[in-house]
Amino acid sequence: MSFENPTYLLWLLAALPALAFAVWRLSTARKRRERLLGGLADALAPGFSMTRRLTRDGLAAVALMLLVVAFSGPLVGVWLREIQRRGVDVMVVLDTSRSMLAQDVRPSRLERAKREVRGLLENMSGDRVGLVTFAGDARRMCPLTHDASTFRMFLDDIDTNSNAVGGTAVGEGLELALDSFDEEYPAEAVIVLLTDGEDHASDPPPGEIAYEARARGIPIHVVAFGTEAGGTVPIRDARGRESALKDENGEFVVSRPDAALLETIAGIADGAYLSAEYTPFPLDELYAKRIAVMDGVTRESATREEGIDRYQWALVAALLCLAARTSLSDRRPS
Repeated sequence: MSFENPTYLLWLLAALPALAFAVWRLSTARKRRERLLGGLADALAPGFSMTRRLTRDGLAAVALMLLVVAFSGPLVGVWLREIQRRGVDVMVVLDTSRSMLAQDVRPSRLERAKREVRGLLENMSGDRVGLVTFAGDARRMCPLTHDASTFRMFLDDIDTNSNAVGGTAVGEGLELALDSFDEEYPAEAVIVLLTDGEDHASDPPPGEIAYEARARGIPIHVVAFGTEAGGTVPIRDARGRESALKDENGEFVVSRPDAALLETIAGIADGAYLSAEYTPFPLDELYAKRIAVMDGVTRESATREEGIDRYQWALVAALLCLAARTSLSDRRPS
């Protein structure tokens, strides 16, 4: 025998003081009876029985102990339970272009996006997650995996040097993510695009990939990083001094999210559009309201032995003890 909640058994110790209190109360009652009635106690109260009184209190203490055992979940015997792991395939598409260094979203657009992805990992259970990064080109940094630790290792290494070509090719990132899914389960996959949306004439166009994703039943959820006011793009010179990126006219380049483009992508692909400027935890919201409610697909099935909770036995025994106590009088039958 084992117990589902063995720590509850510590409450058994409470029954011992209760039983000791019952014995003390019975002893004091006897002394008080003898003090009041003296030698005539047995003659004046012949029906009183200390044994019956002690038995009644003992039954109450035993009932209390059995109730504690019932709450502890006694496990007797085993049964085989089938365990299935169901989940969704989630491809994270992360923008690593230089504009993601802008600090209008603290500490920077890129670091905020990575923080959101780490939070997403904490929510996921049974799902697979993969990572694609893009700037002027796209790279699959981590294939779909159940291993959150491996994914987090790749994520931590991401910076603006993760892609060899500069620019922002949103379409290429989405295309590579779409190619990462198993077409056998098209309805159990989702793409999460994290970007500031400054697409630089990517080939294929992101709208084209959005239509393809819609045809395959794969939603694209989009989170925009950056404020409407925008932010300058920090750079460092050869001496390590930090300044801001300027255009050919010597004016500071101000990077702003292309909300119109990102809303269009999400709308075409039946996804949601959120802005990190107005939503404190956008990926938490996306997971709770859009991803977690998907049916998922069974990827693993196994059987596990589990103990059978026999709390009913202890509960019935406790009720019988209480019933016996109620039916038993303190007085001897006349």
